[in-house]
Amino acid sequence: MAHNRRQFLRVSVLGLGGVTIASLLAACGGAGPSAAPAKPAETKPAETKPAATTAPAAPAAAGAATSAPAAAAKPADAAKPADAAKPAAAPAFAGGGSLKLLMRSHFVPAYDVWFDKWAADWGAKNKVAVEVDHILAGELPPKWAAEVATGDGHDILGLTQSGAVNVFNKSLVEVGDLVKQVGDANGGWVDPLAKSIGQFNGTWFGLPAYFIEFGCNYRKDLFDANNLKPFDTWDDVLKGGKILKEKGNPIGIAINQKSNDANNSWSGVLWSYGGSYVKEDGKTPAINSPETKEAVKYALQLYKETMTNEVLSWDDTGNNQMLASGRASWIQNPISSLRTIEKDNPELAKKIYISNAPAGPKGRFASVSTETWGIMKWSKNQEAAKALIAEWYSVYPQTVKESQGYNQPILLKYRQKPMAVIGEDPKLELLQDFDKAARVVGFPGPPTPAAAEIEQNWIIPLMIGQAVQTENVDTAVDWATQKVEAIYAKYK
Repeated sequence: MAHNRRQFLRVSVLGLGGVTIASLLAACGGAGPSAAPAKPAETKPAETKPAATTAPAAPAAAGAATSAPAAAAKPADAAKPADAAKPAAAPAFAGGGSLKLLMRSHFVPAYDVWFDKWAADWGAKNKVAVEVDHILAGELPPKWAAEVATGDGHDILGLTQSGAVNVFNKSLVEVGDLVKQVGDANGGWVDPLAKSIGQFNGTWFGLPAYFIEFGCNYRKDLFDANNLKPFDTWDDVLKGGKILKEKGNPIGIAINQKSNDANNSWSGVLWSYGGSYVKEDGKTPAINSPETKEAVKYALQLYKETMTNEVLSWDDTGNNQMLASGRASWIQNPISSLRTIEKDNPELAKKIYISNAPAGPKGRFASVSTETWGIMKWSKNQEAAKALIAEWYSVYPQTVKESQGYNQPILLKYRQKPMAVIGEDPKLELLQDFDKAARVVGFPGPPTPAAAEIEQNWIIPLMIGQAVQTENVDTAVDWATQKVEAIYAKYK
């Protein structure tokens, strides 16, 4: 993915140390065992965007990120596109007060600029002092936990981890009424994805905002020169990748604990081969299976025949850099890699096309990142928070456009073809069906805290790494089995 597109906390994997969901639960009082807090990995300083405030803002809570009050302005015409839906019936709100939002620094900086102005316009119209803080995605989880531990902080959180609603449900306001209003006004929600990231035990505590596809970028000119069609299956990736590597154009998937792309890719491989680390009940470990061993055996062969050892040290920028260098023939990554190359090297970008996530023997599955709105119980202006979020959904098509197609709609109305941005570009049209493949941590079960801990400790890509280094599939699966069973045992 593009540089700084997603930056996650790095944890000590082999010892299951670092900041995990278990330690977050200890801070917020959620379900699960207590864990001694560990020192998080160093991250870059928070980045904020200066702007003028719409009204005197409430002082920041202790420990809050540096606030960037959203600038006041007349509502922009761009925020009212002709195809925007009628606003969902917002809760009764007479105006006034203040709201503070904590969100990720978006992969497309222009989206943050647009959102801040839109929020300021809404605040000016409703006499609400709106402040929006943007920090790197990797810095968000400990920030959420710190605010939950003190019971004070931002009114609205943009929850970027699929299991966050499950973890912080005790501190979140029930929003089933608003979920129904928005869903009814927009043709319903994408299921089961929306429920997975918005519900805890059948109750809505979060409003699904969007997900981010995880397709593939490939060099069409290299494929054409070797009489190859776009890879549709993992078997295609193996056979075609071998040919391309022999011509000096390897493929690349990170194999380590430095890249969330590695989590997404290798989880997809595992699921596509019928394996998983937990059963559908979300409680019973399932990593030690013939299907898992088949997936690991495949991964070992894929590494040896199609890649170079540089993938063992990649962070999330590694595959992008290899594609941008002109050497790579295929990577699995959202369209952010293409967008970056379009700006930096337009001629190379013309040769790069998009294909679907590969399918395996048991189906086509892709692990995706998501965003969910959460309203906090400590907020003194909950009705304003609901009103702002309802208004955001009323300009939903604009949110997709301002993100350049990164924000994949999770409302069915906006998945009708042609979709905004991706349905307007022949290169990207196939991404209109990506909701069919999209899954989140814990599949085929819900995104529980234990599943999130599996992801945050990179157990699946490290299992692949064990196989690559030892060339012993059984040893790698045995290692992963011990780690997975130990994690799930803590949540019984």
